Amino acid sequence: MTKQFLGGMKWTGLSSLIVTVVQLLQFAILARLLSPTDFGLMGMLMVVIIFAQVFMDMGISSALVYKQEVTKNQLSSLYWLNLLAGVVVFIVVLGISPLIASFYNEPRLTELLVYIAFIFLISPIGQQFQFLLQKELKFNQLARVEVSSIVFGSFIAVVLAFMEFGVWALVWGQIITAIVKAIMFFIIGWNTWRPSFHFRFNDLDGFLSFGMFQMGSRTVNYFASNIDYLLIGRFLGTEALGIYSIAYQLIVIPVTKINPIITKVAFPVFSLNQNDNSQIVKGFLQMTKMLAIVSFPILVGLMATAEVLVPVVFGEKWNASIPVIQILCILGILRVLMNPNGSVLLAKGRADLGFIWDMFVAVFNGIIIWLVVKDGINAVALAYVTVSFVNFILGRKLLHYVIGLTNRAYFGTLAKPTLINILMGLIVYGIYRLANIMTMDASWFLLVVLVVFGIGVYVVLFWIIDRAAITQVKNVLRRKK
Repeated sequence: MTKQFLGGMKWTGLSSLIVTVVQLLQFAILARLLSPTDFGLMGMLMVVIIFAQVFMDMGISSALVYKQEVTKNQLSSLYWLNLLAGVVVFIVVLGISPLIASFYNEPRLTELLVYIAFIFLISPIGQQFQFLLQKELKFNQLARVEVSSIVFGSFIAVVLAFMEFGVWALVWGQIITAIVKAIMFFIIGWNTWRPSFHFRFNDLDGFLSFGMFQMGSRTVNYFASNIDYLLIGRFLGTEALGIYSIAYQLIVIPVTKINPIITKVAFPVFSLNQNDNSQIVKGFLQMTKMLAIVSFPILVGLMATAEVLVPVVFGEKWNASIPVIQILCILGILRVLMNPNGSVLLAKGRADLGFIWDMFVAVFNGIIIWLVVKDGINAVALAYVTVSFVNFILGRKLLHYVIGLTNRAYFGTLAKPTLINILMGLIVYGIYRLANIMTMDASWFLLVVLVVFGIGVYVVLFWIIDRAAITQVKNVLRRKK
């Protein structure tokens, strides 16, 4: 399992590093060229995009990876079903676009949604090929497509922003990214396997039942993850949503790009070992520690440096996002730890448990945020963190039930990385406060000093507190060679 992890992580790691750098650079440039209202409008559109993609996929992608034997006829039937689902989603989004605009009290959304809806016609062309590559652990090809599509889409968005296209720069960036990704996956997939003109409902047996639970889980998880965007946009308006979204994206981009380095590999690898709980527990603990070592310092560093980073990188017009960023960093840490749970549940064929769990979290999250949204975006961020902490605790109980993972083993794995990052964060923030007392203004020089010093402190603390982990990684890499 370790060799399988490392083989996949080499490519997902490289692509995620490039994609994260490109997106953060794009993010910083666009934040200076566009207004909070532009980002607020795009935030509203992203709620629609993410929700529609849940139904476009129908959970079949996960079923493809889970099932170890799939016939060519089944693949053909699933491919045409995927295309049909995309057409249906496209028509539905066009039909309800006036209702969405009315919900947000934002008439501009009607026209924007007409263009965004074409993503749902384009993406299914290459979607099945993408998940077949993941099933076969061909992460080198997945990495090339991911990097190419993001780079090209980001380039178009930045160029259009410089040409003062406003929110349309963000919209066309999303559309171009989807087009490039779909075409590349289609070309790669078409050269290895081509769907025949075959469709039978009995080919879908087993896939749809698994997929329905997965789609249900994604639907409720969508509401749990996006209820903040929905309610902020509805009750506080586009500018408030723009400020919240810049904070949220700053936290989410590292999490969503770093976690898949491991979780994309974890699901197919766990699926291959789905009948051996001891192997899954061992792999899960290794995965958790890797995520903590890589992700925790980024999020803790963001929390410690936010008061310098925001005005220097994004501009002072975004200063209202600073407390939101610092609160949501805790959310990011919890998400890093919760995200791998889904890989285990799917690998064990327990999409039903994932659905029930996500349903509870979605309802709980929606109620709490609805109660506090009128108090502003800081209150929403605090509520989100509270709900996520409850979700985290429930997730421990769930994994103990499914694979026998004990709290002692889990928290023992996290103890040293957590201590190292708390100390690093306190030291970096202490240096910032000292610079503040010395009346040093926020500047690129101060930001670079804090980042470099933070990296140095992290490495030294890791060497002192958890040197065994470094030795273990070296040994694993030698075995890989």
